[in-house]
Amino acid sequence: MKWEASIFLLLLLGFAESKLLHTSALEIGSTSNSPQSLTETNLSDIATIFFVQFIPEATYEEVDKLVKDFLADFEKLGAKEKSKEHLEKQLSALLEEICHDKDISDKHGLADCCSVVGSNRLECLLAHKRRATAASIPEFQVPEPVQSCKAHQENPATFMNRYIYEITRRHRFLYAPTILSLAARYDKIIFTCCQAENAVECFHKQAAPVTKDLREKNLISQHVCDVLRKFGERSFKAIILTKMSQKFPKANFTVIRDLVLDGAHAHIECCKGNVLECLQDRNEIISYICSQQDVLSSKIQECCSLPLRDQGDCIVNAENDDQPEGLSPDLRRFLGERKFNLYSSEEKDLFLARFVYEFSRRHQDLAVPVILRVAKGYQEALEKCSKTENPLECQDKEEEELERHVQDSQALAKRSCGLFQKLGEYHLQNVFLVAYTKKAPQLTPQELIFYTKKMAATASLCCQLSEDKQLACGEGAADLIIGQLCARHEVQPINDGVGHCCDSSYANRRPCFSNFVRDEKYVPPPFSDDQFNFRQDLCHAQGEELQKKKQKFLINLVKQKPHITEEQIKTVTTDFTVLLEKCCKGKQQDICFAEEGPKLIAKTQEALGA
Repeated sequence: MKWEASIFLLLLLGFAESKLLHTSALEIGSTSNSPQSLTETNLSDIATIFFVQFIPEATYEEVDKLVKDFLADFEKLGAKEKSKEHLEKQLSALLEEICHDKDISDKHGLADCCSVVGSNRLECLLAHKRRATAASIPEFQVPEPVQSCKAHQENPATFMNRYIYEITRRHRFLYAPTILSLAARYDKIIFTCCQAENAVECFHKQAAPVTKDLREKNLISQHVCDVLRKFGERSFKAIILTKMSQKFPKANFTVIRDLVLDGAHAHIECCKGNVLECLQDRNEIISYICSQQDVLSSKIQECCSLPLRDQGDCIVNAENDDQPEGLSPDLRRFLGERKFNLYSSEEKDLFLARFVYEFSRRHQDLAVPVILRVAKGYQEALEKCSKTENPLECQDKEEEELERHVQDSQALAKRSCGLFQKLGEYHLQNVFLVAYTKKAPQLTPQELIFYTKKMAATASLCCQLSEDKQLACGEGAADLIIGQLCARHEVQPINDGVGHCCDSSYANRRPCFSNFVRDEKYVPPPFSDDQFNFRQDLCHAQGEELQKKKQKFLINLVKQKPHITEEQIKTVTTDFTVLLEKCCKGKQQDICFAEEGPKLIAKTQEALGA
């Protein structure tokens, strides 16, 4: 359920009930229960996040210069110009600062973006941000405790700003509110561990969860913004509507709808890097939710007593509220005899939104994509049945068919967990490896191992849950993994089949990949001995390293023959295992591999018909 909760958190950060709350733009750095004025340090950190996410390769000194120049200009503004209504202008000012310093913009390949203006400049910079790779930036290392404690004690603001710079350049898609929240956690860790007897042990133990959260939430942030960009506001609103309806089933449709409508615009600001408005909206929605506990949920009272900075995570991790009494178990004939085909497009959207709301609050255990598949099927049924002579009879038949979406997903979850229980995580990953090498043979062995390891880890996590929670957990995690695969396809196209599944429908992405068996246009490379290079280093590999070498052998098999059968795989891999046992037990390993390796290659070539 963690995947689902994390996505909900990021959606939550995008909501803003602007009709109800109008907090000043200077009230976005709060750690208390009531907003407090934004200090120069807060604004410095916020500007740092903005510049680093757009120019992650920039040095700290370059970013610091941009921040100081922006702050100098910001201080010259009047109170009205700093208000919420003028936050959009501050985004333009931040973008202008990047391009104003020609040395920095030219050095980091932004000259083309800076040659255009307005929304075109922003779109160009966002595209550059998506294409940029963090590979050139070394992994963040926990600072040496003695030096860290001294630096933090001498100037805590500068120390934490440097930390924000370091984590932001490695997580350029992470939302500003999340960065500031995690930085505050790290600040507490510094204070605690500097007082501890064993500072090194304390740092590594307490900092590890923060590092893990940074990595996971960065991926989720990118995923959510990719979905918004690729599938548009309509699909994105449907996702938000589903999660909000499940979380707050007692709230009436109007309240939920208004939150979704206002939140869609606010979330766009988060995804386009408007850090000021993103932070503003985050505080507004959390404050609104806590002010409306009686209407929204009975499960968040404890959360709302926490400092504002900590309320969001708590609300997300709180249980879904109980369903209201008297809620009918199903939605048979939800639309009655209405002539759906005569509705305007706006009326259709509103009615379908009402269906999503009603269905979601009754099915809190289902994943968002499953509910959206049901809703999509319902829309198609309405279009069809409203044109028949007996729409109610038609609708009854179609509603029975809609249950198939839920049943198919439940059956897949059950099969996956059955395989996991039978095979274990490593061997289940190998099943995924064979399947996805057939679907996307253009991926490197490292990429295939990376994605399928996540799939197997999902099974390990979700299949330990109670049966009623396995579906939402599995579908939610699969949605994220497929999102990563689709992001990879967007940067470097894989094949037409992957492209079709990634682009055609958000709700149907997972079923599309499940039904996509292999890339029929793929032409295997000529058989080469180099693909099956057996050497004595196989004997020295242990644990995960050995597993990866075996998996690369498996991947090469499938790439060589995409139509390979399970029986052929079993035969060749068994022969490979026999070779390892024979040669690794002997003293002259290199001679053994030199003699036995070619025999296995010839046998493999014959078995594959290559």
